[in-house]
Amino acid sequence: FYSLRALKRDHGTIWTFLEEAENERMHLLVCLKMFEVSLFSRLLVSAAQLIMGPVLTMLYFFHPPTVHRFVGYLEETAVETYGTIIDKANTPGTKLYNAWQGLDAPAIAKSYWKLKDNATWIDTLQHIRADEAHHRDVNHTFADLPSNAENPFIADHIRDFDAAAIRRVQEAMITSPISFKSPSSTSRP
Repeated sequence: FYSLRALKRDHGTIWTFLEEAENERMHLLVCLKMFEVSLFSRLLVSAAQLIMGPVLTMLYFFHPPTVHRFVGYLEETAVETYGTIIDKANTPGTKLYNAWQGLDAPAIAKSYWKLKDNATWIDTLQHIRADEAHHRDVNHTFADLPSNAENPFIADHIRDFDAAAIRRVQEAMITSPISFKSPSSTSRP
């Protein structure tokens, strides 16, 4: 919002927020592949969005660091929660161990995190927990930054973009190799 509100550069901050949002979206999609969502849960999420969306937007308009700090604490809670779930799922005799031990990771998780073919649901949860720890650190970092500071994560985005571009070119070359004919092998009219 800063660049739109102040009509100034955001120094690449939007890229970090877009990456964070896309990653959270993938967490949702992965979990939706594993679990049925009840009507009550859907209503609860909708109510939270209706209440918290406008409140956090207004607060962000006036003091972005407060919202980043709040989200950082939410992410810390998520890291602790996933840690507890993973511990229970790896402890023989617990309900989560009995329900999830050996459960395959969904295909969308294997693709997104480039997991091995034999990856489990617990492997997926470990990746989600690591992502949440990164979200925590990003939000606490933005809470501490002055309002017009450079984005400290921009170098990571550039590196990730370059790596993705190289990977796509390599994949394209494997799937549709280009063949070049030497000038001597072509017939001239």
